[in-house]
Amino acid sequence: MKKLISVRNSKKLIMNKKTSLLLAFLFLILALGHSQTAVKRQDHYSLAIAAIKTNKLSELDAQLKHISNLDSLIERGEDISYTLLGYACLYNNKAAIQKLIARKASINDAYSDEIYIYDALNMAIDKGDYALAKYFISLGAKVNQPYDEEGLCPLALSCMQNNYPIANLLLNHGAKADGVGDLGGNYITYPLIIAVEKRNKAIVQLLLKHGAKKNVKDSEGFTPLSLARKLGYTEIIRLLENKNK
Repeated sequence: MKKLISVRNSKKLIMNKKTSLLLAFLFLILALGHSQTAVKRQDHYSLAIAAIKTNKLSELDAQLKHISNLDSLIERGEDISYTLLGYACLYNNKAAIQKLIARKASINDAYSDEIYIYDALNMAIDKGDYALAKYFISLGAKVNQPYDEEGLCPLALSCMQNNYPIANLLLNHGAKADGVGDLGGNYITYPLIIAVEKRNKAIVQLLLKHGAKKNVKDSEGFTPLSLARKLGYTEIIRLLENKNK
């Protein structure tokens, strides 16, 4: 009787091993299939990026047919990722930008530095591309979009770039002359403070024309005027001292 039970137990062990091996084999097949799908998915994105970079629009069209999410962030380096629209901005490919916009790519997502996600308008301003900035604004890009908790915004960025035409464009489309205000960061970014730091009299004058306040303070407690005095910017000092400006 004991021998019979032992034989039965052996058969059960053999069956269990076979079942385990079968399950392991099926799992391996599924894993390989998923891996191949992921590789194919990545290949379509990589090929689309290559087509954008080399301006092969027919190839871009071919790859876009296989891409369901145009707004996925694709890594370019260790700490930065771009969407396809972001890559089109990066490589200054206007035709690809228009093609992606026509396919409903979001202008709100262009690239990420692993901390923040930036929009397409940010990229246009950073590149100093007036026409592209104007194009994205016409599509509804937010001119008062905060980019971080310190209040970096399109207007502040244009002041950092010393770009008068883009600063003027933003202000004429509703950008706040004092920036986006207190967002809970360690300090507040003011376009006027930046313009003074950059010694850009024209932008200082432009901001004042649009109502920028003279009594704002930077992280060290300097107002635009006291900062200009500290830095010795005579023309800007006169401009800020003028009560009619």
